Amino acid sequence: MDHRTFYEEYKSFLFSVAYKMLGSVKDAEDIVQDVFVQLEKMDISSLQDPKAYLTKMTTNKCLNLLQSARKKREVYPGPWLPEPIVETMVNEPLEQLLKEESISYAFVVLLHQLTELERCVFLLREILSYDYKSIAEILRRSEQSCRKVFSRAKRKLQENINAPKATKEEVHQLANLFLEAVDSGNFEPFIDQLSKDVVLLSDGGGKVLSAMYPIYDKHRVAAYIRGIHKRGTFDGELSLIHVNGEIGILQRRQGKPIKILTFHYTKNGIENIYVVMNPEKLNKIGHNYSF
Repeated sequence: MDHRTFYEEYKSFLFSVAYKMLGSVKDAEDIVQDVFVQLEKMDISSLQDPKAYLTKMTTNKCLNLLQSARKKREVYPGPWLPEPIVETMVNEPLEQLLKEESISYAFVVLLHQLTELERCVFLLREILSYDYKSIAEILRRSEQSCRKVFSRAKRKLQENINAPKATKEEVHQLANLFLEAVDSGNFEPFIDQLSKDVVLLSDGGGKVLSAMYPIYDKHRVAAYIRGIHKRGTFDGELSLIHVNGEIGILQRRQGKPIKILTFHYTKNGIENIYVVMNPEKLNKIGHNYSF
């Protein structure tokens, strides 16, 4: 197998690994490119398990990047949310990965509530089905240490992972309810779908006006949505889009992306509303992703 064939076979898989680790499309693309640039200097025919080797390279590069960017994340203005993947811009292999793997937006948000190490171990074990011996070799840690890290990560995510999921049809209906509410000004049908413990997170990155703190519980979230609607926050063109394999809402003004809304919806109602407004996380819309 030559380097080009190697690249075509593994690029989308490695992008999905890097994206889950980093929550950034650009950084994930850069990591994968860096992996293959490094690979061009190697004799790939000598690799006994290419996928495992590439996964190790990718995860280690992600961990290095996360550690170097930690201080920047710590002073990020307001809530930090992952960069959404708008599926009209992806190629066929990545689109297939979005359908097959746990790469939903809500899941990626959850992953980023873990530490870098917890996230890495959880992905390798739970999503990629690596055994502890392989994980230990990748991360240069003992198997016992990796088991403890995985157990800790699993406990943190357990409640959300086990929550009964809504169907795609239900999420589609919910998004339409929101569009109808914006159009009519009557948010009651949408608000009725909020769980009592709903949380709204808005990421403006300090570049646009957004809620600087999470908004908790049904009454506060309802009041916030009604308030910003009255101020014209949702003026412009609103349309349904596919975000990370699920239905979301894109707002544009004069063709320019303003925000993306996604909903984490379980059988208990809307548990989370994510609003991405940071222009740097919307600038891929209208352009094809590399992977």
